Amino acid sequence: MKHWFTSTELTSIKGLPSTERGINKLAEREGWESQKRAFGKGYEYHISNLSIDARKALETQAIEQLLPTVTTSNVVVTANDTGLTHRQREATDARTTIVRTIESMNAQGITKEAAMTTLLSQAAMGALEGSSPVLDKALRMAKDPRGRGDSAYPSARTLKRWLSPNTKTLAPKGKRELVIPDWAITFMACYQLPEKPTVEHAYRTFAKQWPNNTPSIHSVRRLLKKVGNVSRERGRMGPREIKNLMPFIRRTFEDLVPADIYTADGHTFDAEVSHPRHGRPFRPEITTFIDIATRRAVGYSVDLAESGIAVLDALIDSCTQAVPAMLYVDNGSGYCNALLKDESLGVLARLGTDIRHSLPYNSQARGVIERVHQTLWIDGAKSIAGYIGKDMDRQAAQLQHKLSRKALKESGKTHLLGWDNFIEFCEDRMDFYNNKPHSSLPKITDSAGKRRTMTPNESWISHESNGWIAHLLTQDQATDVFRPRMTRKVLRGEIRLLNNRYFSRDLEEFHGDSVQIAFDFRDAQFIWVYDQDGRLICKAEWNANNAHYMPMSYVMQAREKRADARIKRVEVKIDEIEAERRGYGSIDQNTPTFIPGIGNVHDIQTRLKAKQPADIIEVEVNGPRMPEQMTPDERLQTYQAYERGTDVPEEHQRWVTTYPRSKEYKSLTQRYAEF
Repeated sequence: MKHWFTSTELTSIKGLPSTERGINKLAEREGWESQKRAFGKGYEYHISNLSIDARKALETQAIEQLLPTVTTSNVVVTANDTGLTHRQREATDARTTIVRTIESMNAQGITKEAAMTTLLSQAAMGALEGSSPVLDKALRMAKDPRGRGDSAYPSARTLKRWLSPNTKTLAPKGKRELVIPDWAITFMACYQLPEKPTVEHAYRTFAKQWPNNTPSIHSVRRLLKKVGNVSRERGRMGPREIKNLMPFIRRTFEDLVPADIYTADGHTFDAEVSHPRHGRPFRPEITTFIDIATRRAVGYSVDLAESGIAVLDALIDSCTQAVPAMLYVDNGSGYCNALLKDESLGVLARLGTDIRHSLPYNSQARGVIERVHQTLWIDGAKSIAGYIGKDMDRQAAQLQHKLSRKALKESGKTHLLGWDNFIEFCEDRMDFYNNKPHSSLPKITDSAGKRRTMTPNESWISHESNGWIAHLLTQDQATDVFRPRMTRKVLRGEIRLLNNRYFSRDLEEFHGDSVQIAFDFRDAQFIWVYDQDGRLICKAEWNANNAHYMPMSYVMQAREKRADARIKRVEVKIDEIEAERRGYGSIDQNTPTFIPGIGNVHDIQTRLKAKQPADIIEVEVNGPRMPEQMTPDERLQTYQAYERGTDVPEEHQRWVTTYPRSKEYKSLTQRYAEF
């Protein structure tokens, strides 16, 4: 449709003057945009000068010039029916065009039969494609592809059906509505299982449960194609996994400023490094804090395992940038503890920071911090020796594991990253991440004229330039806030904390009272004592009324406890391996038991009843037989004979050193002692 019109062309538009002079005066009065005509005298006026109604009238006029005017029509146009597919809408519009064309020709005195015959014959000869390509295309699109015949155009009989007064809609028929068969529920119960059986496997199970009129497997496959993608996977996928297929809500952060919300999470590093104490390979735990508004990594901590101490370390580090108003984390033990959350003694309460937890098993809600692990730590781990991530080749990961242990065993040295170098590596990764353009941040034009997204550091600085000021703690405030607090009772000037005793004479008048105590979890030498209103009473010293012995700090006790538990687990494994190698079972109550120096228990009981003295049974060592071939009683006799000085054969040397640590030896000796 053209955009420039002469005053003559505008005189026929309703709402405008009906004369050329009137149009020209209106244009002059309202200052219409105009240009000189390319041919002839006078001016042309742009369509943008006209009102909305005038523009619509011009559009109607242009359409009427392109297609015949429709005088009568019994057709119900359904092109805008939302229940139709795109193909159905196109076919409906095309059929409507054809019907209106035939009715227009009929209104000019031509019969509908003649109009249809002429239209189809011209289309078949190709004449319509040159004279009226719109009608030719409409005829092609109007034909149902499922119809019979090789012609690209509909038949005369089809056109008559479209023109019939009984026709309610010109839309082609769509797919038949899904009719759920009576066997569908039984099959879906066999298919929707967490084991995720194949269609064939589920069909075999279903056929046994539905022996009469069993549908074919092809019917089953057609049913599955018609079931919704999410509904089909229910039961095969649990509530957590199926969330990846369901709609979700994208959270926006345009209205946030830095330190409004921090989010944090722990990540087990995907590469092995040298342990800071014994030097053996291990995977450290990294806790990272991210600012939501700027995506800036504001703090981190590295520890041997996930704990409340690791989280507190990372929180302290992040508060050097700004104290957060809210902390959004998961429900892990590192965040759900009194050290952080206690309403009166917790660190967050003293900071004035609110803490919110995401729903259990809903990591999608914290997608920001989950994605950071990939960019910040996983990609970084791939650049150092010792990477053993899940996407690494399994054989290469096993070789890496063996080489690190072999080198440590043979030379005491390893190619893995040392602890100090690892901390330096973490600092470099934090700088790399904060200076890397982030896809979720606004775009800017940098100094080189390149259009790109902002980096987290640039986003932070832009907020500062707009007047935002970070809330920071002074050194004294930070020292007071980040000391963990607990409630303890004073007894004769002493306070017990973590099996340590602290004393101060200033506590004399507080005997029997409950007080708040703050401590440094890395230095157990002193604690700070406050009354219930938070006023400082004194600084108590470890064993100030008793010297000797070094104090054990909170961290050292945690290490000792963890080491003891690991030793116990190793001992259980050793005993289990020994039991598996020896192949002996447990000793039940009915097993005849031999007591060294006394005899068989059952024989002794018989002699006691007969009041006969028990004979002394001498032990003989069966030299040729190996201990594995002996009974439990014989093994114990043999070992006790060796203890009394009997020569030990060479083949029994190793067994003699390991047998006292076995469960069999401990069980038999305990049973004999009880007897």
